[in-house]
Order: sequence, then C-alpha cells, then structure tokens
Amino acid sequence: MLRKVPLIVILGSTGTGKTKLSLELVERFGGEIISADSMQVYRDLDIATAKATKEEQAQAKHHLLDVATPSEPFTVTHFRNTALPIIEQLLAKSQSPIIVGGTNYYIESLLWDILVNTSGDEDLDETGKQLADKKFATMSTTDLHQHLASIDAASANRIHPNNRRKILRAIEVFQETGETLTSKLAEQRKQPGGNRLGGPLRYPHIILLWLRCQQDVLNERLDKRVDGMLKQGLLKELRNFHNTYEGVTVQAYTKGVLQTIGYKEFVPYLMKYNADFDEKVEEYLKAHQYQMPSKEMDEELKDTDLSAGLQLLRNCCDELKLVTRRYSKKQIKWINNRFLASKDRQVPDLYELDTSNVSAWSDMVYSPAESIINSYINGETTEIEPMPKRLHPGADLNEETSNFCSICQRHFIGEYQWTIHLKSNKHKRRRESERKKETSIPNPDIKSS
Repeated sequence: MLRKVPLIVILGSTGTGKTKLSLELVERFGGEIISADSMQVYRDLDIATAKATKEEQAQAKHHLLDVATPSEPFTVTHFRNTALPIIEQLLAKSQSPIIVGGTNYYIESLLWDILVNTSGDEDLDETGKQLADKKFATMSTTDLHQHLASIDAASANRIHPNNRRKILRAIEVFQETGETLTSKLAEQRKQPGGNRLGGPLRYPHIILLWLRCQQDVLNERLDKRVDGMLKQGLLKELRNFHNTYEGVTVQAYTKGVLQTIGYKEFVPYLMKYNADFDEKVEEYLKAHQYQMPSKEMDEELKDTDLSAGLQLLRNCCDELKLVTRRYSKKQIKWINNRFLASKDRQVPDLYELDTSNVSAWSDMVYSPAESIINSYINGETTEIEPMPKRLHPGADLNEETSNFCSICQRHFIGEYQWTIHLKSNKHKRRRESERKKETSIPNPDIKSS
C-alpha cells in the first residue's frame, strides 16, 4: 500500500502547547517545522513573541523564524510565497511539513488558494513599495476608501472603511494588474472546490490538530507566562528593541512587529524610562524573585521614582495579560468560524486535543496525535472521531455588503454582523435615547397657553 505523506497542521491559542507537540511529532515521524506566526517572522523579540528557544530549535529544523527585520512589513503574501516552496520540497522528499502557529490566516493561505498575486509579491525587498503610485500612501483612509469605490465598488462595499491595509491591498491589485480585486476573487471562487472564501484546497492530504485548553486554566497559564518572561530577560529585550527601532516607531507604528502583542503594551514604560532605570528595576525584581510589588509593598518605596516605575511596569504587564487573553479567544473564534462552520468550504477533518492537564499530556495529547497521524499514513481508520462540522448562523447571509448605523455612527460589513448589531442592547439603548430626545424637542408651531 502506498503510504500517504500528510501536511500536519497544529492549531491552537497561545499557551496551549503547540511547540511541545510539534517537537514530539518531528521526533516520531520526521519532517520539519514551519512556524505560522505573524510576529515570530521578525528578529529581536524572541521572549516577547514566545519563540521556540534556541535549544528547542536545535531539536528540529524550523522555518519562517527571524526572516524579516522589524523595520519592514512582512505580509501574509510574503509568508505564503516563502512557505509554499518549503512545503513542496519536503513533500517531494516524502517528509511531512509540520505547520505550527496561532496566526490562522497565515495557515489559511497555505491550505487554500485564497490570496491574489500581484507582480510586486515576489520581491520581498519591495515591501515598502507595494503601491505603484506612492501618492496613495499619504492619502487619508477615508479618501482611499472613496478612491477604491470609484475603481472597484464591490470591494469598497466588502471592506470596512477603516481597514486601511485591506483598502490599500485592493487598490494595489488594480494598479498592478489592471483588474479589480473583485474580478480576481470571482476567478478563484469559480475553480472546482472554490467557495465564497476563495479557491480550493492546495493539498489532498492534510491533518488538522487543534490544541484546546479550558479557558480558566489557559488564562492562569498565560498570566504565569507573562510573569516568567520578566525572569527570562523581557525588559532588556524590549529596551534593546525600542532603542534600535524607536526612529521608525512614529511613521510605522501600525505596521508589522511594532504592533505585536508583547511590545506595544510596554511602550508607556519604555518611553518614560531609560536603560539605567531598567537596571534598578531588575535589581528590585531579582531580589524579590521577580514578583511585582503589591499595593501594600509599594508603601516601602513610597514617593520614590522606583515605586512609580514599578507601578507603571506592573500596569504594562497587566495590560499584556489582558490582551493575550483576548487574543486567545479571538483565535478560538476564528477556527470555529473558518474551519468548522464554513458552509461550502473544503475543510479537512479537525481533531481536538485537550491540553488542560499537563500531567496527562501523553494520554490526552501526544498519544492521540500519534494515533491519528499513524493511521492516516497507513491508510487505516482511526478510532478517534474528528470534530463535527456545524452551520454558522450567518451562513446564508450576504457577507459582502456594508451597512452604516447612523445612530451609533458605526460601519458593519456583512448582514450577519449588521443583524447582531441591530439586536444588541447598546444599539437599542441609543435608539431609545435618540427617540426621547426627538419627542422632548418642543414644536415651535404649538404655543403654550
């Protein structure tokens, strides 16, 4: 029997153990690891982006780590164009590529034909020159959206007026190819296996492993990870990065790694203090086992610069914990909607593995993953059931239409989000408030007696 060589994909939120499983699977089945993380492609923020350590990287060959400098943007198109040749080379050698990451739209770009090419996509050195006409780079987002509407009304209707990146991309497609993004997407969708999200699957043999963790357990795990980062040298890493790239922060703050979770939360501290102050903070933290001072402990440092600095640093850490939790929930929502609930999309079987109990890792995570992959390779039926597909409540609604709520002054893309908004308590309260204001305005034609 001809053995199948699958493309193995490990999905999951931050902190669910994706790196650990990927290393175990390489040891068991061979292959190489391809990181699908939009922040780990950049150099210099190893701790902040939770990259595989140097020791872990030495255990297996890793790709797409440290391939761009923080001063340049690295888009999903660049990622796809770099990763696909690696995948093809591995499969040609009958080795399994193991895709690992939490940036799900990066993973989508590899599994499905969903991106539109332009001539500038092939040259990574031209990332800052993606628009043929540079005047667009200085235009306001509102003006850009209006320009897009004049050349590609359907895309303007599909893209949120505030989403500058997607607006620019749609304009770029027209500038580079002479065709609208809408027409390009229509071509993809007409392919056999295409759907409203784009073209068909690229590869016939794919295994999807989704690492899940109980949310309360994951939240505690993520909080401990942040605390552990300080002990690993996070403050020094952030200071070096800030001092190196501070000059590009002003003009490129919304691009690439400058918006990564793990850096932007500490900008208030980094802007206010310097490396000399960092040393005082490090001395304090080291003496206190890297535990941030509580409000009671702050009394010991009352009215000192160190107290204020530690307080600000603690606020930054708390903010990082908060946004990391939010991001983990966003990752889960993306997988549910784009992998499990796509009505007409070709989606490989998705297997859920519970990583909540680390002490039960072998029984709950590694052994099931090994069984799934081994059965697939040998053409056998695994006893482990994949996750059932479900129907998204907005599956039959038009997701490429724009609506504007004049009461809340907000735009909504797609009928599903628009319907949710109209039913929301916030919208209803504002609508009622507007109604009361209108009824309370006296009619000048009615004279009081």
